[in-house]
Amino acid sequence: MEFAPIVLFVYNRPELTLSTLEHLSQNKEAEESTLYVYCDGPKAGATPEQRAQVDKVREIVRSRKWCKEVIVMAAEKNKGLATAVIDGVTEVIAKHGRVIVLEDDLTVSPYFLRFMNDGLEKYANEEKVMAVHGYLYPAPLPASQTASTFLIHDPGSLGWGTWARAWNKFEPDTEKVIAQIKEKKLKRAFDFWGAYPFFRMLHQHKNGKVSSWAIRWRGTAYIHDMLTLYPVKSLVRHDGNVAAATHHFKEEDWLYTEIYQHPVPVEDIPVTNNLAMEKVFAMFLRYHAGMTIPAKIRNRLKQYWKKIVGS
Repeated sequence: MEFAPIVLFVYNRPELTLSTLEHLSQNKEAEESTLYVYCDGPKAGATPEQRAQVDKVREIVRSRKWCKEVIVMAAEKNKGLATAVIDGVTEVIAKHGRVIVLEDDLTVSPYFLRFMNDGLEKYANEEKVMAVHGYLYPAPLPASQTASTFLIHDPGSLGWGTWARAWNKFEPDTEKVIAQIKEKKLKRAFDFWGAYPFFRMLHQHKNGKVSSWAIRWRGTAYIHDMLTLYPVKSLVRHDGNVAAATHHFKEEDWLYTEIYQHPVPVEDIPVTNNLAMEKVFAMFLRYHAGMTIPAKIRNRLKQYWKKIVGS
C-alpha cells in the first residue's frame, strides 16, 4: 500500500503541536509517510510575545524527523485556519490524489494512520463515500451497532482524510451551498433535525461572523448525498479547549474522549447512511451544545448573571 500523505496545520501553540507530532510519530506507518506541515504566519500587529510563539512552533516542527519525510511550509503572513486548510489540502491532494488531515490540537492513537490508510484504500473508488474520519463523539452506541465502522453524512473535521474525486466537489462559495440546501430541502437533515444550528452557521459564515471551512465541507456532503466512514472507537482526541485557541468552550470540553489503543478493522459494511448513528450524533450535540430547553434556560441565566456582575 502507498501511504497517504499527512497534512498538519499549526500556528502558535507549541505544547499542543509537540503533542500532536509525538503521538503521530508513534504510528508505525509514519515511517513510510510524508508529512506536510503548514505553519501559519503571525497576525498583523502581533506582539513580540505572540511572534515568539509562532517561531517556537516552527522550531518544534523542524526539531525532529517525525515521519519518513517532513516538508515545512511556513507562511509569512497569517492566512487563518479556514483559508490555510482549503489551500493546503488542495495543494497536496493535487500532487498525491489523497490526503490525511490533522490540526495542532489533536492527539492520535498509534493505530490512527492504519485505520485512515485502510479506509482510504478500501473506498478509493466508491463514489458514494466522501471521507474517512478518525474521531468519534464520546456517546454511547446503540446495541444495533455491531460492526467496527459505520457510514453517515457528517464528514467531521477532527482527524480526517479524503480523495481528489471528493475534494474536487468541495464548494467554497457559501451562498451556493445555502441555495442548494434550500433547493434540495435539506435544511432539517443538515441541522440534524434541529439538534444543532449548522444552517445558521452557514449564514454566519456568509456574513463574516465566523470563519469555517468545515461547515462548507459539511454542506458539500449533504448536497451530493455522500457519506463518511467512522470507527466505533475514537482514534483521535481533541485537546484544543485551551485559552490560546481561537475557538474554545471556556468550560468543560464535551468533545474530549479517550483514545482507543488498539487497531480498528475496516470491515465490509453496506454503503448506506447509518441513520441510527446519525441520531446518536444528533442527541449528543443537542444535549452538549445547549440546544435542549433546560440548556437554553441555563445559558440565558448565565448571560443575565454576567450582565449583573459586569454592571
